[in-house]
Amino acid sequence: MKNFIVVIPAYNPKDELLSYVQDLLNNNVYAVVVINDGSEEKYAPLFEKITKLNRTVVLTHEVNMGKGMGLKTAFKYIKDNHSGIDSVVTADSDGQHLVTDVVNVGETMVNSSVDYILGTRNFTQSGVPFRSRIGNWFTSLIFALFYQYKVRDTQTGLRAFKETQLGQLIDVSGNRFEYEINMLIMIAKKKHSVKNVEITTVYHEDHTSHYSTIRDSVLIGKQMVKGLFISK
Repeated sequence: MKNFIVVIPAYNPKDELLSYVQDLLNNNVYAVVVINDGSEEKYAPLFEKITKLNRTVVLTHEVNMGKGMGLKTAFKYIKDNHSGIDSVVTADSDGQHLVTDVVNVGETMVNSSVDYILGTRNFTQSGVPFRSRIGNWFTSLIFALFYQYKVRDTQTGLRAFKETQLGQLIDVSGNRFEYEINMLIMIAKKKHSVKNVEITTVYHEDHTSHYSTIRDSVLIGKQMVKGLFISK
């Protein structure tokens, strides 16, 4: 059994989430924690099926509270119930993180002495939408300028860290999109060791992105400015 837990926040997920979780279990991850972040009632049967899988737990928010709060809910659960686990991996529910990459990042974390691992997409390869390339370039540049810390993929949801980091991650501010940026700010300010592991860049043709390059990049930039004045 691989000594890491996979955390997946989910809001109105596709049916493929069930097979995705099963594939992770088939690869012998220690456990999978799924957060139902206030999904619509029609998704209840899907979460019920996931609940019935071995080594899987579904934690439910009655209303949508945001990805950041979903991650914190999972982190608190793991801290209280799986304190002996070596590492934790976070992955998105939309299928953009291949199971092989999730497992590789988790195994690398378990066998590494670094504090954090970031699953980093290659934005220079063909097929990457121009807006994604520009958005990541902008936010990575701003982050480096503000925090003197190079992060090649500021928006990756595939991240791993030692179980010992859970306490301070629960204390990081933010409940929605800003939480993951604040996590990076905390890592930079505390000068935690970070390893980048390249992952497959996946863009589904039927995937409807909620990301707006200009709007969201500006919001992320504003959050980085705020981060200059917070201690965590």
